[in-house]
Amino acid sequence: MIEVIEDIIGINEAGLVCHPYKYLRGEKKGLFSYTFENDNTTFKVVTEDALRKMIEAGMFNERGRIFMLPAGSVNVKHNGALRVKRYKDELLPVRVL
Repeated sequence: MIEVIEDIIGINEAGLVCHPYKYLRGEKKGLFSYTFENDNTTFKVVTEDALRKMIEAGMFNERGRIFMLPAGSVNVKHNGALRVKRYKDELLPVRVL
């Protein structure tokens, strides 16, 4: 079963609601993947707690993408690196505390 963070939302090109997902295998197993670069090769891994802290600190307000899946996905075939649009039911940018 794919574990996602439901209160972090991105929207893919098809207009589907997507969520960050926890990798199931390999060196990224149990972690989430993000980047602040414009390419698709410089992704870093992070825990859920650290990812939330980065969003709450405003690090995804202007840039950055997280690998996400459409809601209800049963495999990672349709994953994509997306901008965060909503966090805890609030539109980004989040107010930095």
